[in-house]
Amino acid sequence: MLKHIVIWPIKEETTAEQKAEIKVRLEGLTEIIPELKVMEIGMDDAAGTMSLYSEFDSNEGLVIYQAHPAHQEVVGFVKPLVAGREVCDYES
Repeated sequence: MLKHIVIWPIKEETTAEQKAEIKVRLEGLTEIIPELKVMEIGMDDAAGTMSLYSEFDSNEGLVIYQAHPAHQEVVGFVKPLVAGREVCDYES
């Protein structure tokens, strides 16, 4: 099992509606991309960060997810709203 964690510092000008839309769009990927087994999205308003936790059967599944057009569409929506990105991938 491969765990994929992403943390984004959210730009101050990002609205509550945009944050909610990020969450909805990301969570919707579980219905579109079969390789994506689990996804959780969390928001830490005090720290101004959003986190994504996801699971895949293998690294190959993660690669398929990352290249999938639906994921790329969400990436295009998220990028202008965040100030950076930290990623951690590990197997368990």
